[in-house]
Amino acid sequence: MPMTDVNKKDAMFLIAGVQPKTRRVDDQPRRCPACGRMQAYTTRVDHYLSLFFIPLVRVKQGERFLLCEYCGRPMDTGPSPEPAAPLSGTDITCVACGKSFDRSFNYCPHCGQRA
Repeated sequence: MPMTDVNKKDAMFLIAGVQPKTRRVDDQPRRCPACGRMQAYTTRVDHYLSLFFIPLVRVKQGERFLLCEYCGRPMDTGPSPEPAAPLSGTDITCVACGKSFDRSFNYCPHCGQRA
């Protein structure tokens, strides 16, 4: 029995969803409170409605936070625009560059040498 156009069924696939997208808000590097390097940037995670894995419309804007590109730790920005590094009250001098920095840092914030 031959198939006619009435018996054929058309199928359509639709792939849609909500996916997160990390966005750098500010290109000004800040000092990471965890490792002491100047590689922390203000970042936020926005959620987008996507169609076929292409983000189309932002459905939720995330909160801003600091994300260090070296150690990968996210930190809350708090009320101040630039969070201060934890200070222990004593400075040490870097053996590589000769500049002084706070003892609480694991790395020299000027050259990146391990303390």
